[in-house]
Amino acid sequence: MKKSAAGACEVQSLVLFDCNARIGTWANPRPEHFTDVDGLLRAMDQAAIDQALVHHAWAVYWDAAEGNRALLQEIAGQDRLAPCLAVLPPATGEMNAREIAATCRELRGAARAFPTSHQWRLNPWCAEKLLSALADARVPLFVEMSETNLDDVAATLAAFPELPLVLLNIGYRSDRYLYPLWEKGYNLMVGLETYEAFMAVDDVVARFGAERLLFATGLPTVDPGAPIALIAYAAASHEDKQKIAAGNLRKLLGR
Repeated sequence: MKKSAAGACEVQSLVLFDCNARIGTWANPRPEHFTDVDGLLRAMDQAAIDQALVHHAWAVYWDAAEGNRALLQEIAGQDRLAPCLAVLPPATGEMNAREIAATCRELRGAARAFPTSHQWRLNPWCAEKLLSALADARVPLFVEMSETNLDDVAATLAAFPELPLVLLNIGYRSDRYLYPLWEKGYNLMVGLETYEAFMAVDDVVARFGAERLLFATGLPTVDPGAPIALIAYAAASHEDKQKIAAGNLRKLLGR
């Protein structure tokens, strides 16, 4: 009972900044899945989430540049929402690496890579100009594990140590490959939407620091309750919990 009460108090006192939310239509959404800004804001209010970093479904499933344009139009004037723009390597001329990096930094937003869906590799041999531009601008790059592989992640981190790289939708049995990367001091962070290993938050904080973790939900397709509980019921200090809940992301975005 005391533990439950303490967790409830933590939830009420934490400021939450979600690093993984989405708007936009896609094929066959379920009835409960929102697709617009109003739906996202309602879901955020219900879960007491203060802010969110948002990408657009069109940028994943249709066209990266058009999805980015739709995102910026739809979230315009929304102080609670920060843009996460889809990026492509510049080899085919579809996107200018320096321009997209500068736009992300100017908007105090982030970049999102979909290498598998967009048919490229998150590896210097394929995306060196893009990765270099993001690293030089200190723009955080977000990517789901289903969109890349660990060899490419390690190669990118080694080649571009200034690039903040955030892995999303990490499985709960991931520590044996995350810990070696953190031990090397790579600039790697992990979203909490599915990183649900037993006592994972406390162990990562104790070994590598709270700066390695970010609050993430996966809205609208994932319930936000689990990642909120992971932070609220951790044994870490309130200061470290607040870093994970919002502070780390705000620092990355310059907000």
